[in-house]
Amino acid sequence: MSRKISINLCCYNSEKYLKETLDSIVNQTYKDWELIIINDGSCDSTESIIDHYIKQGYPIVYKYQENQGLSSSRNEAIRLSCGDYIAFIDHDDMWLPHKLETQLRYLQTHPECGFLYSNAYVLQDKKQRLIFSMQTTMPEGSVFRTFLVRYPVNMQTVVIKKTLLDNMDHWFDKKLDLSEEYDFFLRFLHNVQAGYQREPLIMYRLHSNMSTVKKFHKIEEECLYILDKLRKSIPNFEEKYQDEIRLFRSRIASVMAAEYILQGEINKARSVLRSYMFVSAKYFVLYLMTYMPVLLYVWLHEMRGGIILRQRLRYLRSKKLSRNDCQ
Repeated sequence: MSRKISINLCCYNSEKYLKETLDSIVNQTYKDWELIIINDGSCDSTESIIDHYIKQGYPIVYKYQENQGLSSSRNEAIRLSCGDYIAFIDHDDMWLPHKLETQLRYLQTHPECGFLYSNAYVLQDKKQRLIFSMQTTMPEGSVFRTFLVRYPVNMQTVVIKKTLLDNMDHWFDKKLDLSEEYDFFLRFLHNVQAGYQREPLIMYRLHSNMSTVKKFHKIEEECLYILDKLRKSIPNFEEKYQDEIRLFRSRIASVMAAEYILQGEINKARSVLRSYMFVSAKYFVLYLMTYMPVLLYVWLHEMRGGIILRQRLRYLRSKKLSRNDCQ
């Protein structure tokens, strides 16, 4: 197992969890890696934490840049990567020690696979409670059509073949602030075979300061932008993926309905869902759930794996409290 892998890590004011993340990388059982770190203008102790690991002699390529956003940082990390494969990790998550070894072994025995992802443990920050991210087996092979409807990938689990990036006209889209990885991987997977490992190989930390939580309200705008990009770049996209596009739009509606419910705007939630309530039994049930109390709605979503809603509710409440404190 001699192939080299480039680990991409982008940081911005990451001092709270960064040491745990870096420890999980340097403690990997697979050692033939390089770590590409892009510090996107941090003003806390992020740089000094990184410097500690550089001084210990770990194979780290480090670059500080003025704040340019996550997509720009991810693109720069790819540009500096020299490995045969690229793996991704964020500054607040952790890999299990055998993560890279397990995935490199799979990739070497499945040469047709250009994209590999796995299950994950979800670490709820306050409770320190580990749960499976995905309870059932996820799709493999040609997954573009499936992922257009439902995207089950945790980016921290992903390893891709670097040479396949040459087929893309751009990597991470700087116009996207929340869904840059979804856009990137959808385009990457249009003609690439995917593999999946059911074993959880990472710990994905949930907390109220996550971009997904803070910018949850931008999902609709960004998903519609991604859909328009696919329409322009894939021949006969609307005809070929007609059913998937309708389900894609219904999924956006369910997300926006959840946001309206968290904001206390129940009538808007019902209005958004009304057009899709007969797409499937799932959306009919979601519509009926708008007549439930907010906490029950959030709890039912959490039981289905939508635990990000609880973090979003906490974030909105904290913002409301801080506004009241200022009055």
